[in-house]
Amino acid sequence: MSKYTNAERALVKSIVGSLTIKRVPESEIIKEVYKQTNKTISRSGIYNVKQQIKRNSFKWYQTLRQGEYEYVHEFKERINEIYFLQKKHYDIIEKYAKSPSIQFNKYH
Repeated sequence: MSKYTNAERALVKSIVGSLTIKRVPESEIIKEVYKQTNKTISRSGIYNVKQQIKRNSFKWYQTLRQGEYEYVHEFKERINEIYFLQKKHYDIIEKYAKSPSIQFNKYH
């Protein structure tokens, strides 16, 4: 994929990855890559992209597996952050319930 810019490379990875998951034939993947980038890719190019996606995914999985508890901790922190923001949101709504600019629409 040397003839692609970095942005095009990322786009090609995305196209190949998403269409491969959907079991789209390689001939259709080639057409879609051309349609979105105006550049051709060969079957061996698609194979190389798939292998790169697999290697990157495996590295990510290994990192995740080794830092299992750190990941769980980080995930829990994000959940707590969402809960905090929801509570703050409802506090603001209750505080300004009479204000016409912040009327709560029960249909939203």
